[in-house]
Amino acid sequence: MGSNYIVLNIDAHSWTEEDMHHFPTISKPISHGGFTLTPTGHFERNERGKRFIVVPPKHQFPICLRESGPEEQEKIPQVHLDNMLQFIESSRFSFLKPTNNMRVELNAQIVCTSEVLELMMCAPYENKTGWSLGVSRYRNTMYICRMVSEQADAFDHEHLTKNLQQSLMRQLHKHCLIENAVAPRSEQSYQEPGRFHGVFSFDLNGQRVLFDSPVLAESSPHAFNGPAQNWADLQMRLVVMNRMDWTTHNRTEALKWWAKCFLLGIESLYIAQRDTNSLLHGIQKTSVRDLWKDCEKDWSTYVCANFMVRLLGCMSQVMAPIDCPSTVYLFKFDASRGKVAYAAYPGRNQYTFVADWYRMMLDEHIEDLVLKKRDTQIKTM
Repeated sequence: MGSNYIVLNIDAHSWTEEDMHHFPTISKPISHGGFTLTPTGHFERNERGKRFIVVPPKHQFPICLRESGPEEQEKIPQVHLDNMLQFIESSRFSFLKPTNNMRVELNAQIVCTSEVLELMMCAPYENKTGWSLGVSRYRNTMYICRMVSEQADAFDHEHLTKNLQQSLMRQLHKHCLIENAVAPRSEQSYQEPGRFHGVFSFDLNGQRVLFDSPVLAESSPHAFNGPAQNWADLQMRLVVMNRMDWTTHNRTEALKWWAKCFLLGIESLYIAQRDTNSLLHGIQKTSVRDLWKDCEKDWSTYVCANFMVRLLGCMSQVMAPIDCPSTVYLFKFDASRGKVAYAAYPGRNQYTFVADWYRMMLDEHIEDLVLKKRDTQIKTM
């Protein structure tokens, strides 16, 4: 980190006895609908990307997950928080409120993606991979997004492993996901559809956090719009691992699975089991609670949640004097030391990510919101 960075008085790798036994007050997540992110990264306010998990019949196993040929994935441009901002705009008055000084504010104190919250929750047990978050504050709302890291070495072991896992997950999706009531298509006719992102919120120490995340559902399309327990997640791991492999898996992949499920209120998890030859031998449905119980010796849900709350609190204190959509503070996590440091980039700069159209949209809605508020008051008289 450069000399212009200020280190926060917070240590992800050190926690107190209270952190181990006191869970912070976090309300259950509330669903606010969602949107489809197309394969090329474009926002669509519809549910066409909604997909459901269907486990293939037993006689189809084992299933080969190796790709038949080279598959080029179109690179999706980084859009930071653009999709969430477009969702807020397309929801009209659902998330906007007028203030006494005749301006429009968002009815949430924090806007981000689930990835941001997951990174914070997993930080206490992350010793290898750091990350950077961009934070802007405008009209009493903090906007947080993950910033692009340096280009990975194409021959780096971690990079190659990640690419292999992504390839296997694409093949798994071909066999196990359906769109609404449409059966899985053959490998020859399959095209990767858009992804459906759910939008959620929860209350955290009096602050409303609004975020989005890719979501899947269990097989009944009619149950998707119901309670959160009808959502599920689909992941994959090796069917055979030694003790050291299990410990590593529990502290990395399994922890990330739990963090996402906790944030979205997901209760069921489907775990695909493959061997080293990329053959899928089965898919096991388990409860998120059982996942946690299997890993409770490797990580603590209390520690994860408390660090997320503490880091968001530190960010709020640092950003409190700021009221500019262009100014960005970069918060960098050093995984080897467990430390978080920040640096300010005032005004419009190379990291600015809150779009001008969004700022103008807030100004344009003031008259509409005032009239709506007046009509509501008249009806209640």
